[in-house]
Amino acid sequence: MTINVTKLVCLICFVIFPVLGFPTSADKEICFNFYIVTKAGSNRTESNEYEKQKKLAIKQISQTEFAFESNKERNCPDIKFSKGLIEQITWRKAIGLSLPVDKEIKENYGQYLFRKTREAYEELEIITKKIKSNPNIKYAYFLDLHPGRVIAKTENALNKYNDHRNISNNEDLVDSKEYELKIKSTIDVIKLKLDSYGREDSSEIIKKAKKRLIEYNKVDESTAITWSEGELTLWNDIEVQNTSVELKNLLKHYRADNQCLDVYIIPAAKSPSTTIKEVELNGKWTKRDGAAISSKNFPRTTAGKGNAILLTYNSKPSEFRLAHELGHLLLDKPNAHLDKKETDLMHEFSKGGYHLDETECEIIKEKVLTFYGGKK
Repeated sequence: MTINVTKLVCLICFVIFPVLGFPTSADKEICFNFYIVTKAGSNRTESNEYEKQKKLAIKQISQTEFAFESNKERNCPDIKFSKGLIEQITWRKAIGLSLPVDKEIKENYGQYLFRKTREAYEELEIITKKIKSNPNIKYAYFLDLHPGRVIAKTENALNKYNDHRNISNNEDLVDSKEYELKIKSTIDVIKLKLDSYGREDSSEIIKKAKKRLIEYNKVDESTAITWSEGELTLWNDIEVQNTSVELKNLLKHYRADNQCLDVYIIPAAKSPSTTIKEVELNGKWTKRDGAAISSKNFPRTTAGKGNAILLTYNSKPSEFRLAHELGHLLLDKPNAHLDKKETDLMHEFSKGGYHLDETECEIIKEKVLTFYGGKK
């Protein structure tokens, strides 16, 4: 008796897949790039730390896969997770993240400071040109040009440049005397205009602007000191959504040109305490085990290069930190921790829980279809 081969194959498939039918591909594939910042310790080298964190990173992928697979019965999507590139960021490179975000790679620090002085002076000129073109400009409109802030910024840039030039004794650096005279005369024109309105004294306006500038400089100095010890400040305490210089630079200089989601593994992290409970337990700052940096909420930091995730060294192989932070990006809601139990993936401490409820699964299933990591 001869058996038709096609029918035989179909019969076998029916026996193996009686209900599900033929195997189908995953609803979505998400891959992860890992950038591992390595900092040596008293009993470990950077190479040792890199190998350790690399193993933990790969383990986090399998933990993430397990978490989402376990929630498929609540209609969570079928997602395939994979590894993209893994790259080490040595501490010698990482310490440079405290440099200004807009400093060009080929610029030395003196050249950068002189450029910032020149650019600040150009902002002053814009204001004086406005005065010449519209001598009767109203006070409110004139304040919209932020004259106090521009003056404070220009004087600060010039002082920084002169201080650096005097300390470095770099003969290649431009003598700023010519700019000093131009800047002084331009500032005098603006101050005269401010005083002509008979409102607030120009010196008071500039004083307030300088005070604000000093506050920001203190924050930048503070985050640089913290980072030198291996702790990244995620965002500061002046504007909650204004991420630190170090974080901006990390996401500026280390991004893969692919569609994988960039994950940064760093020694430690902190951000301002946001709840009464956190303040009572930790004071002004709270240590963070990880963070989700969405391009929607942090457009300046991500700079159009897609979402990012941060994880710290102290994660354990049994935890679901990567899955938890990915959950934040997929759910896209500010109160994802609200009313969550320790068994839930979105519990605020996310130690060993991986449960997602049906509502969360429904949101994730919808969002994941258009979700991408890096380059679209």
